[in-house]
This record gives sequence, structure tokens and C-alpha cells, in this order.
Amino acid sequence: MPKHVVSLLGWETVTNTPAAGESSDEQQWFPVARRSVLRAAGASAVLLGMGAGTTVAQSDEDGQEGTPQDDGDSDDDSQMDGLDPIFGLASAGPNPCMGDASEDCFESFDVQPAHEVEMHIDLPEELFPFTAPGVLDDETIESINAAVTDGMVDTDELDDPELEVTAQTPAGEEVTLTVEEIATALAETTAFHFQPAGLAVEPGDVVLFSAETPDHAFAAYHPRHGRQNLVPDGVGPISSPLVPVGGYWLYQFETEGVYDAYCPPHEPFGMVMRVVVGDGTESTDDGDDEMDEESTTTADGGEETNATTTASSDETTTPTESGDETDGQMDGEAMEDTGRPPTEENNLASILGGLDPNVPSAAAALDSAALDPQTIVDEGSVSWDDVVSDHRGGGDDEDDEDESA
Repeated sequence: MPKHVVSLLGWETVTNTPAAGESSDEQQWFPVARRSVLRAAGASAVLLGMGAGTTVAQSDEDGQEGTPQDDGDSDDDSQMDGLDPIFGLASAGPNPCMGDASEDCFESFDVQPAHEVEMHIDLPEELFPFTAPGVLDDETIESINAAVTDGMVDTDELDDPELEVTAQTPAGEEVTLTVEEIATALAETTAFHFQPAGLAVEPGDVVLFSAETPDHAFAAYHPRHGRQNLVPDGVGPISSPLVPVGGYWLYQFETEGVYDAYCPPHEPFGMVMRVVVGDGTESTDDGDDEMDEESTTTADGGEETNATTTASSDETTTPTESGDETDGQMDGEAMEDTGRPPTEENNLASILGGLDPNVPSAAAALDSAALDPQTIVDEGSVSWDDVVSDHRGGGDDEDDEDESA
């Protein structure tokens, strides 16, 4: 199948380099305004610079002792040769698993992966001429957005579904679509995403990340990236480079627990995923999910109890001498509170001339029922389409049915 590919390099017509085994006939090309993308992502970059300074400086100072990459907590001996515990292993390609290759392609790697995650951009080419300023008036844009909220086209929301609109491509060619056809293209948009968006793996499994389209990377939500800590305790700031089209990145997941990650260029547009290693429960010394309690004897011979953790808590904290709590990695506050959380709003409309396909934001995707860790473990993998469907109303409908039952 031909791939939808977006160039983020400007309005001139460009193409991506064909992947290994892919003919040039399969390429799709169309422009995106680079300034629009930068405006949407720029605010996040500014906040990153403002919010991460103290954390990064502290981490760099701590990293002077031991290995900077692993925060001194990872077990290098458990990692496969060539796979860094933070940076994994990247290659510009060729990637034998590009496109519709079968799982037999895994055998082509010296370090064989057990799973593949593809990195995609799905923005219909025919939509872009109609995102230019002045092509659609505000009233028409609002009616189209209302019509596609649930992923289908509700023509009753369109003032004039058969109204023809003509726009120009960057090459100067005229394109004409009806308002209903524009709405249909918008409803089919699933935008920037990992596929699958939810993946269950076993400790020690290697995952292959394939760059099917440009400008993608994988980064864990971690304080050293200026973000909330959304990975298991002791796991470092996992990060791939920007992977070129036709290239790949390999990473071995060792520590059990839930890993939330994002694509740095496209996180403002909702590109996130969740990896569940094992059953999703972080291992503890005693393996007991019940609340651990420590009894200490007071000066008057009495006994007091300190509750240190519960199974439902996101972070395990222990009291310090000063009474403050720490997770053992960053003093004074829990790691999850030291950086920016997943982005709450999806900025996709800012690069689509106001057209909004109702794709979930980073925060909404990670909070969806589709990406619940237990769902991922039960299913093995969860597609991005399921996450979008859940956001657009499928998940709400199921909840309503459960409540009525």
C-alpha cells in the first residue's frame, strides 16, 4: 500500500527517499507549512528549556560518578551487545522490515527483535490545498469539524455538503472537492502515530522501531527530558535519535513496568505510545502488592507504624531524614512532579488551517481505556486506530453500556 508522507521542510514539493525494496511509484508527496509546525511545537520547546534546567544540571552532576547514560542504576550485563540501555541501537538502514514485510524479516538482524513498532504520518494528500488561509471560511470549517467528531461524516452538520470548493496546490494546479469530500478526508485522518500504540513485551524483549515516514523519534517521559517520570523506577531517559525514513532503532526493555513515550517533534499532535513490560507491575523486594508497614519503637516504649507504599500508587516514596519524600533518584520531590506532563491539547488544527479531525492529545491517548495497561497485556498490542476510535466515542459508548447493564 502507498504510504501517506508529509514533508515538514516547507511548501516546495519534496519526496522522501524510497525505503529498501520500495519503488518510487509508491511515494506520496505533499507540503505542510513548516512555520505552522514550528509554531505548534515551539511553545513546548520553550517550556522544555525553562522547566528542565535544574533537573538536567542535577542529573549531569550526578552522572560524573559511574556511567552518565544509565544514572548508575541499570545492569549493563543484562543488555545485549551493542544495545545501549539509554540510546539503544540505531541504523540509517536499509530496514528489512519496512512496509508489508513478514515477521521473517526479524531474522535479518544480528540482534533479533521480538516486536515491531512503525512510526507513521497519516494526513491525506488531497486535504492540504484546502488548509491554506482563505480557502474555507470559519463557518464552513466549524461545520466540517462538527460533522467529523465521531470519525464518521454527519452530513446534517454540514450547511451545504454538495458545495464545491476549489483550491490550488503549491505546483499551481487547481483541485476541486465538495464540502462533504473535504469532511470525508478529514475524518480519515489519524495523523502522527506509533503503530501499534500499545505493546506488551516480556523482560529482555527487543523492539524494532521502523521509520515509515520522516521526522520521528522515541523518547521516554523522564525528568531528564524535562518531562514527568512515566517509566519504572531506576529506568533512565530512554531516547532514540531522529530516525531517517528507511532506517530503524532497536531497544531492549529490561525492567518490568509501564513505559510511556512520545515522538519529540510530534508530541504536540498526540504521537505517544505505551509499552508494558511483563504484567505491568514493578517488581518489589518481597513481591507483595499489599501495603508495606514498618513498626518502630518510640522513646516511651510505644509503637508507631510508617506506611511506605501501596500497590495503587504511581511512585514508591520513602521518608528522608528531613521528612521530605524521595524516590531514591532525585531528592526533595517525586520524579513524576519534576517535569511537564503529556500535552493536554492536540495542536493538529494549527497546521490544518483550523480543520480538526478530533484525534486525541498526548494526555488523552495515554488516559484512554484502549491504552489501559491491563488492556494492553490482555490484547498483546493495541492499534492507534483503536485509541482514536476510543477517543472519538467508541470507548464512551462501551462505558455507557456497562453502566446501563
